[in-house]
Parts: sequence; C-alpha cells; structure tokens
Amino acid sequence: MSSTEPTKFAAKAIPYEVNSPLWSDSADKSRAMVLPAGGKIHIKDCAVAADNCTQGPADTGQWVFPVGTVMLKNFAFDNKLIETRLFVRHDEQTWVGYSYQWNEAQTEAVIGSAEDNKNVMFNTGSRTVPWQYPSGNNCMKCHDAHGGSTLGPETRQMNREVGGKNQIDQLAELGLFDAVPAKPYAEAYVTPYPSQAGTPPASATIDQKARSYMHANCAFCHRPDGEFPQIDMRYETKLADMGVCNVVPLKGNQGVLDAVELKPADPANSIIYLRMNSLPGSGRMPAIATNEIDTAGVKLISDWITSIKACP
Repeated sequence: MSSTEPTKFAAKAIPYEVNSPLWSDSADKSRAMVLPAGGKIHIKDCAVAADNCTQGPADTGQWVFPVGTVMLKNFAFDNKLIETRLFVRHDEQTWVGYSYQWNEAQTEAVIGSAEDNKNVMFNTGSRTVPWQYPSGNNCMKCHDAHGGSTLGPETRQMNREVGGKNQIDQLAELGLFDAVPAKPYAEAYVTPYPSQAGTPPASATIDQKARSYMHANCAFCHRPDGEFPQIDMRYETKLADMGVCNVVPLKGNQGVLDAVELKPADPANSIIYLRMNSLPGSGRMPAIATNEIDTAGVKLISDWITSIKACP
C-alpha cells in the first residue's frame, strides 16, 4: 500500500480485475499484484506440459506466480475500506495469507491472527455491517495448490477489457509473462449477474452464467484433487461428469427427504441449491468466508437447475 496514502495501492502494485468474482457479502473489491524483480507469470498449457496438469486439460489457463509475489485484495463498503488481504508466495511450496483490519478513521490497518477469526460490526459512516476477518490458517482452506493457490487469476478470468484495452494485453506489454500468451485467448467467463464486475452479455446462456459462478465460488474445493473430489465444478467439466445429477449426497440431505445433489428441474430437492440458500452453520456452501446468502447467486443456480430437464 502507498506510504503517503495508505488506503491506495502502492505505485508498484499492478491492479487487475476478474470476470466472475468470488461472493464476499456484497463488498466492493479492488485487486492488485506485486511481482518480484525479474519475476514472470507462467500460464499452464496442458497440451504442452501435461505433467503440470494432473487433473487434465480443464486446468489449462491457470496462472502460476513466481516466488516473492504478493497478491492484494481490498474489501470496502460505502467507499470505506474494511479489510485488506495479502497472499504471499514465500517459496515454491508455500503461500501464506494475511488479513489486515482497517480502523474507522482509515488511517491504518492492523494485522490479524494466524489462528483465530475475528467478527466485528463495522461502521461505514452511513450504516453498520457485520464482517469476519479470517485467520491466516482459514485463508489456506480455499487457497490451496489444487485450485491454483491464487484462485482468481487465470486466462478466462483475466480476459476482459479494462480502460478500453484487453487486460492480458496490458500485462504482456509490461513483460510480466515468461511466454507471451497465444491468441486468441480462451473465451472469457461471463459475469454471472449484474455486479461491480459488470453485466452479463445479452447472448450469455443460463448455463454459461451458472457454470461461471460455480467455477469461481465452488471449484477450488469441488474438483478431482480438491477437498471434495466427488464433485467437479470446474467450468470445462460436462454435466455428466460433474458427479451431481441425481447423485445421493455424501454429507446429509439438508432436512429434505430424498434430496440429491442436483435433481433436474427441481431446485427445492437439489442439495446444491439448498446449501447455497442456507445460513452459516446450517450446511451452508461455501462453508467459510461469508455470512450473507448471495440471493442473486442462489436465484441463478435455481434457474439453472430448473433449465435442466434430465440427467445426460
């Protein structure tokens, strides 16, 4: 952060945006990266280096950042910062997350605990919002190597216009890649619903919007080598291979008799919908990092399930 304007990114921090953001209780977010001197971003190409893609071609496009990288994310309500998170790559095997709590005067932010989450009521000046500052250990429950560690930066997420120019082109001009990405870039994820990230294009299908949302919010755990490998929610995975359609749930039915992971045309009997529409501590998915239900996301997934008439 800037030494003279602490709520602003430092000059060496490179801002970026994503197409399909992670739900964070409706907070506005800004993102940036700081690479070490001479450090380069590597983009996985599973057709060329299959040994780096243990779960197949669906991981093509993941971005791998050099040791020494610092990823930054600000969270704000009503133009007032509530938290800044740093995600730092210390060595080849180790990323560490750090959470900083901003004071209401916006003059400084204090680092939180590595072990304990902290819940507060934050006064923005016009309202009070509940917020949880994650522990460093909690960060790593999602930001693990299987999902790509940094989660957001990948070609489909970064392929977007920013300031009238393609964002990947801008990063390439700065010399940040070990190899210039081949064109045409992989098709961008659509923004799932109107938000700070923009509005879905009129041509976007319900399947594109729903799969984009699930890839960003679910697939870092729900993937073949993730914490919940029985379900694969990566964007490229076909419905028949996701492990959800008419599949009996492994971790309870959310109080709905005979519910399955996804029941075609029936959200009310689909665990995916039921877990998204539950409060924390009641089988909610995602299990951590949010306190509020994403009502727009829930409606999107409900509409998607309704659109599926039968299992493939």
